[in-house]
Amino acid sequence: MWSALQSVLGSILQFGANHLLTLAIDAVLTGLLFQPLCSFLTNGWVRKAEEVETSLIPEAKRTYLKVFWNMEVPAAGVEKEFSALYSRWYGRKRYAAPLALVFVIAAVENFYLAQELIRLITESINGQSATVKLTTSAAAIAGAYTFVTWDFFGRVQRRNLSTTDVLRGALRLAMAMPVGFAFAVISDGIGPFLAFAVGVFPLETISTLLRRLANDKLKVELGANTSPDQVGILPGIDRSIADRIEDADITTIPQLAWCDPIALTMRSNLAFDYVVDIVSQALAWAYLGEKLKVLRTYGLRGAYEIRLLMNDLASQDASIRAKAEAVLPVAAKAADMQVEGFAYALALIAEDKATQFLFDAA
Repeated sequence: MWSALQSVLGSILQFGANHLLTLAIDAVLTGLLFQPLCSFLTNGWVRKAEEVETSLIPEAKRTYLKVFWNMEVPAAGVEKEFSALYSRWYGRKRYAAPLALVFVIAAVENFYLAQELIRLITESINGQSATVKLTTSAAAIAGAYTFVTWDFFGRVQRRNLSTTDVLRGALRLAMAMPVGFAFAVISDGIGPFLAFAVGVFPLETISTLLRRLANDKLKVELGANTSPDQVGILPGIDRSIADRIEDADITTIPQLAWCDPIALTMRSNLAFDYVVDIVSQALAWAYLGEKLKVLRTYGLRGAYEIRLLMNDLASQDASIRAKAEAVLPVAAKAADMQVEGFAYALALIAEDKATQFLFDAA
């Protein structure tokens, strides 16, 4: 057994000696790909965790556990239970498997790419520059590597890197050669160029290109659903934000209104305070619809502000109560509603359990 182990070790050392330069280039390329991922786990993820932890007071954490997890936790154990729950569902350990997949795929493909780069340099030095040509497979890998690495750098800068994003990067690298060859057959003369160019496209763009090619060849019209996103109606949500929310499987206002804000924060990597605001708006919109647009001019932009108004209506301070009572009929008239019905709708919004958490979290 010892002799077999020695033989294996000897073969590994011999391989390393024969491919020292290739392995060095492979290590540099793979290290460059992994640098933003390591930076995110050591800095970005920690910052996001601290943001959530410090944004919630113990009472808000207790409300969160009760509303979204149906857990009755004594006040003394709230901090420990919340931290344990957060670590279990959003901890860094969830990145382990995706990172391992990216590492294995990138290391293998970068080794092949490094061999091709050395071949090109050698041929150029030997005066064969006229015949130097990158193979289609190497071009496809180089394109996918460029896109994935650039995408990781951008996501880390925006602190918008989820486990799904890492897995998408692994998929993009793994499918680099098949996708490159699929597009390279379109033109024999510029096959490597097409393979590289397609490699730097996001998967969504490749899907669109394939759909258009299929439409052209099959003479059919296949397309994605072009219905407008509901969440884009709310102020402060543009196309890119809507896409990040959609990645968390939220496409409608009711979904956003009664979602788990902390889960949405971690899955979309949006700021927690921002998530609280858009969820507050969605809650009010779910009850009032388009009427919320005119109510914003009266300070009633979301469920949080509506609860403030209802609290003022029940205040023991006569001056505070009088101001709230003056706003109520004016706002009802602006929304084209009877005061009684308007007040009832506001009461339902204010008493909603989701609103209770948002109020405690603010």
